[in-house]
This record gives sequence, structure tokens and C-alpha cells, in this order.
Amino acid sequence: MVEVSSYPTTSGSIAFLLHPSMVPVTDVFRSLSSLEDQYDLSLLDGPEQGLTVYTQPEAAKGIVSDALLLAFALTRQRGGRPFLHRPLGSRHGSVDEYCLLALIGSLGHAAADVALEAAAYLDIASFDAVVPLVGEIVRQMDSGALVFEPPSLSDFRAMMSRESSKEVLVEANSGRAEFNFRN
Repeated sequence: MVEVSSYPTTSGSIAFLLHPSMVPVTDVFRSLSSLEDQYDLSLLDGPEQGLTVYTQPEAAKGIVSDALLLAFALTRQRGGRPFLHRPLGSRHGSVDEYCLLALIGSLGHAAADVALEAAAYLDIASFDAVVPLVGEIVRQMDSGALVFEPPSLSDFRAMMSRESSKEVLVEANSGRAEFNFRN
């Protein structure tokens, strides 16, 4: 399945589509600002329910729990500066969401060069502090059969380039969530 993102972008920004199985994972991070306003854990019921389509309920609960811990840690690492997110449930991803998923996927696949660049782009103060938290999410995702390939270093750099096109061709594999980009 091949999809082209034509989501309106601002000058110098990129747009990409998330694989449907990655939307609930990303929605945990998107929910963080709402959780800070009103500490109501029921806000995470939607992402957890969404994950049960792709994994067992226990793994979904673990992914949401670990993603929430990582979201708080990353926000603290960035000095409280929030991430830029798309609306809940959106398959369109922001640059911060792309970097976040690249960070998670890269550490899960021992692609430290991509993980380091993603962390630098996200202004993560202490890379070593987030590695164990990311490891737990990857473990839960692997146990729940949620697998996605991280971008290569050249793909990541191309996406972060200011000259990248505003429309990105995304090839989606229905069996696995992965990033395949072409400008």
C-alpha cells in the first residue's frame, strides 16, 4: 500500500503518515499535555484500546504505562518544553513525533547513530537517562508483536533536512509498521 501525505504543512516542515498500529503509541505522548492539566488516567484508555487491535491487552497496558513514563522523562529532559504533536488519533505525524519514533525504533534495533541524532534533535539533555525507559517500551512492543523498522541514518538526515519536500511518499507494509520514505 502506498500513500502520499498531502497534509498542509508550514514552510520548512515535513509531514508523514504513521502506520495505524503506531497511532495509539503516539497518542500516549500526545495525551501528556492533557494529563498535566487534569491528572485523569482515563485519558489513556483510548490509546490502550487502540493497541489491543494489534497486541494482547497485557502488552497494550505495558506499552501505555512505559510510554507514559518515557513521555514524562523526555519532557523533564527538555526542561519542561512540550513536544509538538498532531491531534489525537491522527495518522499524520509531526517532526517531534517522527524523531520520537525514530529514537524508540533505533534503540530497539541497535541503530545508535540514528537514536543519538533523534535525541539531539529533540534536545534530550541526558541520552543515558532515557535508554532504559525506551528499552522497556521496545520489550513490550516486541512481546506484543508491534514491530517497526527505524529509518536509516541517511533517511533520518534527509527528513530533518530543511530542503526536504513537503510531500513524502510513504510505503506502508500491512504486516509491520515501518518507515519507508522517498522525497
